[in-house]
Amino acid sequence: MAHSRRMMTTAVLALGFALGTPALAAADSFFHSEDSWAGPEGASHTVTRSVARDDGSVYFVTVTITAGPDGATVSHVRSAAR
Repeated sequence: MAHSRRMMTTAVLALGFALGTPALAAADSFFHSEDSWAGPEGASHTVTRSVARDDGSVYFVTVTITAGPDGATVSHVRSAAR
């Protein structure tokens, strides 16, 4: 009796794991990165983000802010798809 109970428990846990794993894989994916530098000629900061959602939509953005002896600039790139 104990052996069949263990087999039943193992089978139920294996089935739950097999059915639950694809649900984890379908979760949204997210990436975030920040890079900075500074020196005698100026400074810069870049932020990059990307998201892939479980509905198939994707989003990407990168922003770079730079300041130097001749002024400051901002570069902004964005992309999205459904």
